[in-house]
Amino acid sequence: MTMRLSRLIASCAFLACATPLVSHSARAERPWQNAPTQAHFIADHPLSSPVMPFLTALPSGTLYSLDDQGVPQRIDLVDGQLYPLTGLPPLTALTANSQGIWGVTRGPKFELLNIAPTSGTILNRIPVGAAAHSTSHFPIIQVTDTTAYLGDEQDPALVVIDLKEAHVRRILENSPSLSSHTPLLRNGHIVKAANGEPYSGGNIRFMVLDHSEQWLFYQTPTGPLYRLATALLTDPSISPAEQIEGMAKWRSTPSLGGLAINDKDTLYMIDIDHGDLLAFGADRIPLRLLHDEKLTQAQDIALLPRSSKAALRLAVLLKDTPDAASKNATHLVEIALP
Repeated sequence: MTMRLSRLIASCAFLACATPLVSHSARAERPWQNAPTQAHFIADHPLSSPVMPFLTALPSGTLYSLDDQGVPQRIDLVDGQLYPLTGLPPLTALTANSQGIWGVTRGPKFELLNIAPTSGTILNRIPVGAAAHSTSHFPIIQVTDTTAYLGDEQDPALVVIDLKEAHVRRILENSPSLSSHTPLLRNGHIVKAANGEPYSGGNIRFMVLDHSEQWLFYQTPTGPLYRLATALLTDPSISPAEQIEGMAKWRSTPSLGGLAINDKDTLYMIDIDHGDLLAFGADRIPLRLLHDEKLTQAQDIALLPRSSKAALRLAVLLKDTPDAASKNATHLVEIALP
């Protein structure tokens, strides 16, 4: 089994890493340090209506979210207006790529939908079928040209869908890496559930693919961040033991309100405990790009392409702080990245 795993990981450029996965997860982590060049706010867009904590962007930079009914909403950054894609079943997750918008429908009939971003027409649909449980909830999705990866937050597992063959598999079921184990911290305080008990923020919530699509990064709202070769997930002959063996704890993180990755494989994350924008690149140097108390209210983030304002921008979905006059107001702020 070990020889087989080594050959597979090598085919995914694993040997390009300076040290093996075990040493990455075992060695002491560097503390976050201030970046020599800081990020800065360049715009604040109040939204016309509240949205759920989801944010995704097409390659063009057009942003989408979901309202509380699961309807996709296009966000106009000029005036903050929301424009719904109507006629669709309610969705629980949303992502966008060059193929359009992708979403996962609510149960009990879970489906993966490919949606035309302008018209809202369903271009393709694949039933999740037996790979979903009756209680499943999918708040996160990543899609390549050939494969979709869904995170089941309610019954922790990953669901992998072969887009060409419409073959669906459920893997890593109940892996500890998919479950939260500590309370969620926001602005220096433990977040409490309605019953007054500490709240973890749920299970798997954030997931991104590197530029080569050979590595999947994922985590719960309280971390840590894990990395796993996608070849271990897409090959049906790989056993659960081999998948676990290839899993790496990539970095401990604070409580997060968003995770994104750029084309140079730099990970961006919002620390909602301290109000920090963090960056963690291929050089594994942990950097603090910006500190602002507003960031403690981050809900999700998405990268935006070059504009006249900045070479690279980050969109951050924010809610007003609890002591603000309008507690349900939602904003989209733009940050220029160094």
